[in-house]
Amino acid sequence: MSFRRMLPFLLLNVLVSAMTMLAILYWWDNRGQTTAADPGATAVPPSSIPLATNIPVEAATNTPEPEEDEGPVIHVVKAGDTLGNLSTFYDVSLEDLMAANNLTDPNILSVGQELIIPIGGLATATPIPTEPAADILPSPIPTEELVSGEVNVVITTVTGVGSLTEEAVQIANFGSGQIALQGWELADENGHVFKFGQVTLFGDGAAIQVHTEAGQNGPADQYWGLETAVWESGEHALLRGADGNTQSTFIIP
Repeated sequence: MSFRRMLPFLLLNVLVSAMTMLAILYWWDNRGQTTAADPGATAVPPSSIPLATNIPVEAATNTPEPEEDEGPVIHVVKAGDTLGNLSTFYDVSLEDLMAANNLTDPNILSVGQELIIPIGGLATATPIPTEPAADILPSPIPTEELVSGEVNVVITTVTGVGSLTEEAVQIANFGSGQIALQGWELADENGHVFKFGQVTLFGDGAAIQVHTEAGQNGPADQYWGLETAVWESGEHALLRGADGNTQSTFIIP
């Protein structure tokens, strides 16, 4: 057979071989994709998959709990306490301390008394009630806890009569027990009255002097704060207790 007659057969063989090769390659590519997929997996529609809630971890775990209001600070007065040292200890002003507890006299405290301590100051300014008298300074004398025993408080003498800088009334306690003179009064016949603050008079002859002039109060000396002498010869000096009853009368010679 001549080459010309065999040429169509050769071309047909080449065409068949090429188509066969393409078919094998196409089948091989499709086989790889089928193997990669999980034949047992079930397709899930995207709309049926629940979405995770977008909540920050810190917001869910670190939410601060509300603080409980424990109320104001309360101090129970003990022996040795004064408004002055409580003001310094708690770092509050004396005025706020008095206003928070409705106190009018900074010298008057009682053992066991409960005081409100306005830490940080008062929310609103509260006027402190004042009396139309000389300015009252806090007494440096600490609160004393009293003990039982006999008390005998009397006026023993009046010295320096007629001289403002020398006038003084001496008061002594000849009993065996001590007594707080808070609320006691020393008066003359002309209406002049000195009222004792927080001060303790011990027994066994211990004495205290009330000076007519102004000065700083101490354990043994109290100052009236007047500008003129008050006592006269022949005048009666009266010592009254906190209940208003006269405890002692002294005639000035």
